[in-house]
Amino acid sequence: MRRLALLIALALPVAAAEPWVDAYNKGVAAVNSSNYKLAASELQKAIAATPSEAVGLRTRSAIITYVPHFWLGIAKYNLGDIDGALREFDTSEKQGAIARTEYYATMKTWVARAQTEKKRLAQSAASGGRKAAADAINAAALAQSDALSANADRTDSYRAATRMLQDANAKFRQGGTDIAAYSEAAQIAARASSLFTAAADEARKLRAARPPVVPKKRDERPTEVVIPFDQGTETTSGGQAIVPVPDRHDRLSPTEAPPPEVITKAEQDTIVAVQEKKRVVPTPPPAEKKTPVVEIVTVPPPAKAPNVLGDAWRAFASGDVAASEALLTKMLGERATAEAYLLRGCARYTRAMLSRTPDAQRSGAVDDFKAALQQNRALRLDSRAFSPKLIAFFEDVRRGL
Repeated sequence: MRRLALLIALALPVAAAEPWVDAYNKGVAAVNSSNYKLAASELQKAIAATPSEAVGLRTRSAIITYVPHFWLGIAKYNLGDIDGALREFDTSEKQGAIARTEYYATMKTWVARAQTEKKRLAQSAASGGRKAAADAINAAALAQSDALSANADRTDSYRAATRMLQDANAKFRQGGTDIAAYSEAAQIAARASSLFTAAADEARKLRAARPPVVPKKRDERPTEVVIPFDQGTETTSGGQAIVPVPDRHDRLSPTEAPPPEVITKAEQDTIVAVQEKKRVVPTPPPAEKKTPVVEIVTVPPPAKAPNVLGDAWRAFASGDVAASEALLTKMLGERATAEAYLLRGCARYTRAMLSRTPDAQRSGAVDDFKAALQQNRALRLDSRAFSPKLIAFFEDVRRGL
C-alpha cells in the first residue's frame, strides 16, 4: 500500500505539468481577460504540440473541449491581424470539431466581423489610388474639351486618346478595392491627356499654316454711256436717235483726222438739197412724267444670337467654373432650359469640391440637377467629358427623385 501511494503521488505532478494543456488553458483565460498578446503566444504553443481540435479530448487530468484555432482567431483579430484571424477561423471550420460545440455560432459572428473589417481596410487603402485616378481622368476630360475647341476631333491622336479615356473610365468603375486597377486607370488617363494636348497643338499649327482667304473681286462691267438727243440727228418715229455706224474703212484712231475733200460749189449745193429732202422732222419728246419719290429704308439682317451655353461650356472645360456659373445664371434668368440647369449644377459641384466649405455649393448643385431632371428626365452625363465622382453625384440625385 505504501508503494502504491508513492506511485500516485509521483503521477499527479506529471499530469499537472502537461505543457500543451496548460498553454491552452492560459490562452483561453487571456482571451477572456482581453490580454490578446499573451493569449496568442500561449495558444500557438498549444497548437504546436497538438494542432487538431477535438471535442471530448482526454488528457492526463481531464476530458476537455479543445478548439485553440477558434480562440487564436479572436486574439489575432483584436491584435489587428485580420487575415491571420480569418485563416485560424477557416482552419477551425475545416477541422469540424467546433461545429459540435457552443462556440460555432460565435465563430460565425467573428468571421463576418473580420470580413467587414478587411473590406473597410481595403477601401481605405484604395482611396488614395482612387482619388489619383479620378483626378487623372478629370484632367484628360479637360484636355479633350480643349482639343475639341481647337477642331482636333478629326486627327488620329484625338481618336486614340478618346479610346484611352473610355478604357480608363471602364477600369475606374470596375476598380472596387483594387489599388492596381486604379493605378492602371490613372496611367491610361495620363497618356490620353498627352494625346489630346498633342492633337490640339497639331490642329492649331495646321490652322495657322493655312493661307489667308482672299475675297474674289467682282467683275467690273463697262459703264453705260447715254448719248444726248441732238436736234440735228436723224430720229425714228419713236424719237430715238439714229447713230450711224462707220464702216471698217472709216474707223479711225482718236488721233487720226479724216482727209480733206475738195468739192465744187455746184456739188455742195446738190448735197445740201439732198440732205434737206431726206431730213426727218424730229418728234418732240413726250412730257416728262414725275416719278413719286420713294424712300428706301435698308433693314439690316438680325444679329446672330450669342451662344451663351457654348461659352459657358468652354469656360467650364477650361477650368474657369466661376465664369461658367455666372454665364449660366444670367442665361437662366432670361430663359430656363434643362441643359443650362444641368451644366450650372456641374459647375457648382466642381466649385464645391475645390472649396473648404463645400456644403452650400453642393446643395446648389442638387437644386440645379433636380430642376434639369424635372424638365427632361432623360438627361445623363457623358463619362468621356465629366469625372466619375460628378457622374455618381448626379446619378444619386436622379435616383432620389
